[in-house]
Amino acid sequence: MLALSVASPAVAVAPSSAPVGQPAQANGGLTVKDVHILGPVDQNAHVAARDNGQSVEYHGKSYWFFDDTMLQDPTGFLSSTAAVTTDLDASDGISVQSANPFDLTDTSSPTEFVPYSAAETQFQNAHASSDCSGSTDVNCGTQFAFWPGSVVADPAHQRILVFYGKLCRGGLDTGPCASGFVGQALGSGIVSVDMRTHQITRLNVEHQDSSLTSPEGEDPTLLFSPSQNFGNGGTVLVGNELYAYGNCTNTNACGVARAPIDRVQDRAAWSFYAGTANGRPVWSADAASSVAVMNGGAAGETVHFDPATKLYMNSYMPFLSHQVYYQTSATPWGPWSAPDVLYTAPTTSGVEYAAFAHPEYTTDHGLTRYYTYYTSSTGQQILVRVDFTKG
Repeated sequence: MLALSVASPAVAVAPSSAPVGQPAQANGGLTVKDVHILGPVDQNAHVAARDNGQSVEYHGKSYWFFDDTMLQDPTGFLSSTAAVTTDLDASDGISVQSANPFDLTDTSSPTEFVPYSAAETQFQNAHASSDCSGSTDVNCGTQFAFWPGSVVADPAHQRILVFYGKLCRGGLDTGPCASGFVGQALGSGIVSVDMRTHQITRLNVEHQDSSLTSPEGEDPTLLFSPSQNFGNGGTVLVGNELYAYGNCTNTNACGVARAPIDRVQDRAAWSFYAGTANGRPVWSADAASSVAVMNGGAAGETVHFDPATKLYMNSYMPFLSHQVYYQTSATPWGPWSAPDVLYTAPTTSGVEYAAFAHPEYTTDHGLTRYYTYYTSSTGQQILVRVDFTKG
């Protein structure tokens, strides 16, 4: 089974059934009418399994980003991969065949999406070993991994931004990365995908938190600590302001932070929703002031603005649940409505998680929408169509 992306406390335990905050408008009058489990997304032939799978539309194409990826013919393993497709009609399924996020015709074996730094590569090579038994090197066999999280298109700057979590795994039981396959979370950052030059870059952070460390030494790309983890729980762009969800509690109640889209790499530009005062939202420079505003899901959730209802919509699958929920709000910080069931994933011999919405595939004036979730029983992304009625 691929790793369940639960490096932060965001998905440590099942969420409570009670919504966070006060009820908002009842989902804009949207009610689920029919659910159709359409089957697996058609992926690159070299992919045996890969989890997560979040997407965004940019200039008429859909860009997809995945976490742990098992390869076949030849076999291999990558912690992050990406793809692009012009298939924006999900009524007959979705085909995501490309090996990278730029070349539609390249269907060779996918390559690593999030780039490694020279220091990370050097550290891995220095501690590489096929047998760490009896070793006194606590970092013996340690490897870094990068799990892409939420994704947002930034056409004003001709780029796509992908939040990611950095972790290390392997090493001795007494080492800093000991935790088995899941790994130890080290923090999170942002990848910029330049749509002009096709350069993929981890953004260096200005005014970085000096407490953020990594086994190889200083990592200038870490933006948030593992517990804060803003951006790996959903993002939504409102004008020039990027809202990022994270800082989730052990009941999967998540907070929200914001920053100007052109200053996302500046830690000092981020502020955190801290509740209300005299009926007005309060935004604080202190991440510790963040308060929970909405529900979160296993491996993240999707937040997007819905033109059909003119509300923000959050969809998520709780940890070790087969039900996917949705809730709405008039603002990115809430209050969010009580969650309603969106669909129920069939039970299999594996684990179902990483349920995400794909708004670029929405049709019928917002009444037909498409979602995916991952099932470890087959290693596939399962496509779901949900038809709504609107009162």
